[in-house]
Amino acid sequence: MSIATAEIRRRAIDAYKMGKGSQADIASSYRVDLRTFQPWALSFQRNRTDRSPTAWASSGPLQRKAAQGVGSTGGQTSRCNA
Repeated sequence: MSIATAEIRRRAIDAYKMGKGSQADIASSYRVDLRTFQPWALSFQRNRTDRSPTAWASSGPLQRKAAQGVGSTGGQTSRCNA
């Protein structure tokens, strides 16, 4: 696998948008690891847009999780119905 450029990312997401295969198929076609492609696809699914590669490169995983609200309950508590 090689380092994914912004152009590869754009083309892979375009293929994903058009339904040209599974995430694994598209990742393989563009020679990127599935674990690299999955955050791209997730970002597209959540926002229906392709975030710029610099947005991902400029923040670490903890900053991205915080920005996405991962791990935050927003002050709400949850109850488990057992």
